[in-house]
Amino acid sequence: MGERDVSTKSKPYPSALRESGLTTPVTVYPGVRKEHPARVCARCFARNLAGETFCKVCGDDLVDATVDLDLCATRRVEIASAEASLVIHGEDGSGGDVTVPLDKDIVLVGRATSADNVHPDVDLAAFDTSNFVSRRHAFILRRQGSVVLEDLESVNGTYVNMDQQLAPHVLTPLRDGDELTFGQTRCTIRIARPPAA
Repeated sequence: MGERDVSTKSKPYPSALRESGLTTPVTVYPGVRKEHPARVCARCFARNLAGETFCKVCGDDLVDATVDLDLCATRRVEIASAEASLVIHGEDGSGGDVTVPLDKDIVLVGRATSADNVHPDVDLAAFDTSNFVSRRHAFILRRQGSVVLEDLESVNGTYVNMDQQLAPHVLTPLRDGDELTFGQTRCTIRIARPPAA
């Protein structure tokens, strides 16, 4: 009657190769990838080349020590937290400054009220007789070896160095000696960096 068409268009790929006499393709797996020493950013944990001095992701200075990375293993990188304290200035510069150590990773700054059961870690009620400080005014957080400030939608605002009003829920990095204003209460942040390992 007629000859059958043995083309590859009508048959599944593996069986068409077998009938045509061709061998099946061989999958070649790449060899083990050898990693070069790298620098891990202490701020954002990005992996950078060994010769880099600044992080390619966040721009922070890279530590001098290199880390030999194994991509198959997950490791937790321990970062020493910064030691910080908040100096609360008395009204009218009367010299009644009080230093409060910030010994937790998240510190609530505000005004204590027994009616609302609000008990902030740093209570500014004694320094704020006109109630310009909100009950839950701001967070001071220790993050990845640095200290940041977050305004919690306070009514009278949070300021850094008297000119920068913080947007609510935006983390703002702090430096040693920055002057913070919660409502009308002035404070100074003191940050002691841990020694480099």
